[in-house]
Amino acid sequence: MTRTSKHTTQNKVPLFVIVTMLLAYVSQAGEYDSIAVRYKNENAVVTNNTRRLEIKYEDGKLVAKSYFTKEKLLISDRSPAIDNVDYLYHSDFNELQDLHATASLPTKDGYKKVPCYNYGDINPDRDNVFYDDSRYAVVSYSGLLKNSLTETKYVIEHTDLNMLPAFSFQDDIPVVKASFEINVPKYVNISFVIKGIDTGWIKQSKEENGNTITYKFTATNIPAYKEYDHVPSVWYYLPQVIPYITSYKPEGDKKVDMLGNPDQLYKYLYKYVRGINMKDDTLLDRTVAEVTKNDVSPTDKAAHIYQYVQQHMHYIAFEKGLEGFVPREASVVLKRKYGDCKDMASILVTMCRKAGLNAYYTWIGTREKPYTNEETPLPLVNNHMICALKLGDDWVFMDGTHPFIPFGQNPDVIQGKEAMIAIDANTYKIVTVPIAAADKNVTVDSTYMSFTDRKVTGTAKQYYQGYEAWDIGVMQLYLKGNDWDKAVKALTTRGSDKYIQTHNVVYTGKTPNKDATIEAGFTIDDYVQNVGKQYIVNMNVKRTYEDKEIDVDGRKVPCYYDYKQKTKEVVVLDIPKGYRVAHVPASAHGSVDGVWNYKITYKADKSKITLVKEYELNTLSVSPGQFAGNNKMVDDLKNLYKESVVLTAN
Repeated sequence: MTRTSKHTTQNKVPLFVIVTMLLAYVSQAGEYDSIAVRYKNENAVVTNNTRRLEIKYEDGKLVAKSYFTKEKLLISDRSPAIDNVDYLYHSDFNELQDLHATASLPTKDGYKKVPCYNYGDINPDRDNVFYDDSRYAVVSYSGLLKNSLTETKYVIEHTDLNMLPAFSFQDDIPVVKASFEINVPKYVNISFVIKGIDTGWIKQSKEENGNTITYKFTATNIPAYKEYDHVPSVWYYLPQVIPYITSYKPEGDKKVDMLGNPDQLYKYLYKYVRGINMKDDTLLDRTVAEVTKNDVSPTDKAAHIYQYVQQHMHYIAFEKGLEGFVPREASVVLKRKYGDCKDMASILVTMCRKAGLNAYYTWIGTREKPYTNEETPLPLVNNHMICALKLGDDWVFMDGTHPFIPFGQNPDVIQGKEAMIAIDANTYKIVTVPIAAADKNVTVDSTYMSFTDRKVTGTAKQYYQGYEAWDIGVMQLYLKGNDWDKAVKALTTRGSDKYIQTHNVVYTGKTPNKDATIEAGFTIDDYVQNVGKQYIVNMNVKRTYEDKEIDVDGRKVPCYYDYKQKTKEVVVLDIPKGYRVAHVPASAHGSVDGVWNYKITYKADKSKITLVKEYELNTLSVSPGQFAGNNKMVDDLKNLYKESVVLTAN
C-alpha cells in the first residue's frame, strides 16, 4: 500500500471535479459558438444584461442598491474596434460604486481573463432647458480580439428612493437575454409602469420566499433598437420598466407613504419651493416698481415683467444634486443676471407677486418625456420649471428660458404637456398647456422672377409668424458673421444648386409679435430649359413637404412634429415681351384627414404667370395607420413638382 503525504492529498484535485469543470467550459463555449452563429450578421451582441435591485431596511430607513452585469460577445472582425466601450448611467442620486470590468480573450487553450482599468466619465449632450447631473462612466476595453467577451459589473446606490431609474430591455446591438429583478421585504409596496412599444417581449413573474418578494421582468432575443427621426426621445419607444415604491411599514413602525399618486408627488416637489423668497429685497422692489410704473392692467404688468426677465437674465445651468431641484432666491438671480429654469421661475413668480399678480411655481415635463402625473407620479415626469399666472379665468404660462417667445405664447417643447401648478402647501392644479393652432405659425414665401435666355433673376421675400419667427430671433442672437449668413441662405435658397444670393436684409423682433422678415436678391444660372422656340420653366423653386415621407420600414412609433403650421408660397414669373404662354400645369389639391393638406393653383395672363401653393399641418403626430396616406400625398407632390410652364417665343 502506497502512503500519500498529507500535503499531496490536500492539493490533489479529484478527477470528477476536473471533468465537471471541463464539461462546464465546453458547454459555455458551445453556447457562445451557437450565439455567434445565430447572430453571424451582427458585429456584436449583448449575451446577458441584468439588473438586480435590492431594497432593504437598515438603521431605521429603507435603502436600495442595484447590481448590474453586462456581458458582450464580439462576433465580427470589426467588433473589437467599434464595440469596445460600455456607458454606465449614474448621478448624485444614483451613485456609482464597485466597478469591475474584465475581458475574456480567446486563446488556443480557451479564454484568458484580463482586467480592464480604462475608466472615464462624460456628461451627455443636453438640448433641453432643465439641467440634471446625470452622466456616464465610460469603460473602454483595449486589446480585444474577434470572439472576445467583455463583462462589466457595477453597483448603483440609490440615494433618493423616489428616483429609482427605469430599466430598458433594448440596446444599440441585439440582446440575447435581459433581466430586471427586484427583491423587496413583504412590507414594501412597490408598483411598476411598463412603457414603450413591443412591451409584449417582457415576461413577468412574482415569487415569495420567507419575508421577501421577488419581482422579475425578463426578455430574450431582443433586436437592436432603431433610432427613429421625428420622435422627441427614445423613451417613446424603448420597452422599459419603471419601478416606484408607494409605501412601506416595517413591523412595529408606522406606515410611510411615498409616491403613488399626484397628491404625493406634489407634496414631494413642494418642499423644494417652500419658504423661498420670503424676505423683502430693496433692489427687487425698486426693479418691479420701475418695470411696471406706467401699467394699469394686470396683463401689462405681467407682460413687462416677463420681457424684463427675457432681456436681462441669461440662461445658464450648472446644478449638482439637489441644486437641480431647488430654485435660487430671486434676489440672487437678479444680482447675478443669470440662472436656470428654476431660477427664471423664481424671479418671475417673485416679481409678479410684488406687482400684485397671482403667480405660481410650476413643474412641467417637456415633450421628450412621454409620461403623465397620473401614470407615473414620479420626479421623472418633469424636467422643467416655469411660472404660471392666473389672469381672470385664464392661465398664462411664462418660460423665462426662451429669449424670444412673446408674452402669452408657449415654447413648442411644452405644448400639450401637463403643468403642475403650486397654489399653496396643500393645493395644486394640473393644467394642460394649449397647443398653438396652425394659423398661429405662418410662413409666407414670395418669389418674383424673370429670365433672360437660361438665367433667372429674382427677389425673395419671406414673412414668419410664430415658432419659426422666434427660432430666427434666437439664431440672430447667437449666430454671428459667416454662420449667420449661412443660416439666412439656408432659408432663402431656391431653384437649384446654382442659386446665388446677391444680397439679403433680415428684420426680426417686430413689436409686439416678434415676427421676422427676410428679403433677398438672387440669380440662378442654367435654370430655364430651351428647346427651339420653347422655354421651359419649373416654377416650383421651393418644394415644401417633399421631405415629409416617413420611412415605414419596421416603424411602429408615430412621427412627431414640433408644431402645427400654415405655409403659403407665391411665385410670380414675368413673361418677357415677345413670348406667349403655351402650357400651364393644372391646379391640384390633396389631404390626409386630420394630418395635413395642400392646394396648388396656377394662373396666367399676358404679363405674368402666378403659382400659389398652400400647405397646412394640423397635427403634432402622424400615427402608423396614417403613414400610407401621408406617403402617397408626398409622392403626389413630388410628381406635381416636376411640372413646368412652357413659353413660346413669337
